[in-house]
Amino acid sequence: MADRPANTPRPQLSSVFDDMLAQSKKSFDDLYRGRLSRAGEAAVQARPFPARETSVGKPAGSSLSAKIASDSAAARWLNEHFGNDWRYEIATQKREGDEAIVLGKLTFGRENAVRTQFGRAKITGDAVAAASGGLRFKLGGAGSEQDEHEAFRRAAEAALSNCVDLI
Repeated sequence: MADRPANTPRPQLSSVFDDMLAQSKKSFDDLYRGRLSRAGEAAVQARPFPARETSVGKPAGSSLSAKIASDSAAARWLNEHFGNDWRYEIATQKREGDEAIVLGKLTFGRENAVRTQFGRAKITGDAVAAASGGLRFKLGGAGSEQDEHEAFRRAAEAALSNCVDLI
């Protein structure tokens, strides 16, 4: 078998497999392009994938500011190495579940070099855990507006620290 040339006809089983693979590829392509529903019948109307539960990203000028504490390790390091020749802004920020996610942009030096990184922080909240009839449950914990603001501040500091790590 190993000494057969590559251009000789394939055995019957390989041909069946190739046909099955081609049919699967066609079905996948049709599904991807919206021509078929998941059950295999023709789709009446193409529908987008369901959206994940996230809040819309907010630009830097939103109510949640990007103020970094001057005593943070990243800010101290930048002040020591660049003085006042650096600036940090939040490009986007969003809430996903119980997590604050921030995309920070650090511009520094005479050449205005740029570093961009993400930062994340858990949004904490006071949750009440209990049990009833042997069933455990948890209520609350979604976090207040103050908890969310604090989480975005921590995420912004984490993003700045990640930017400094790239320098």
